[in-house]
Amino acid sequence: MNTLSAELEQTLRSMEPEAATKLEGIVRSVMDLAKSVNPSQEKVDANGWPIGYWEKFSGCLADEEWDIPDDPPPEPHPY
Repeated sequence: MNTLSAELEQTLRSMEPEAATKLEGIVRSVMDLAKSVNPSQEKVDANGWPIGYWEKFSGCLADEEWDIPDDPPPEPHPY
C-alpha cells in the first residue's frame, strides 16, 4: 500500500496544478465510494438488510392508491 501512496504522490507532483487538483478530486471520490460500499462497516439485521433500511422507506407510498381496478369487459368475439 505504501507503494501506491508514493506513486500517487509522485504523480501529483509531476502534474500541472489544475490536472493534479482534478486527479485528487477523483481519488477522493473513489475513496468515499469505497468507504460507503464496505459491508464490514455496516451493521445488518438477522436477514442481512442494513439496520434502518426499511424504516427509511416506510410510509413513502402512503398516498398511493392500492385499490385494484375492475376488470374491463371482455372483447367481443368475431363469430
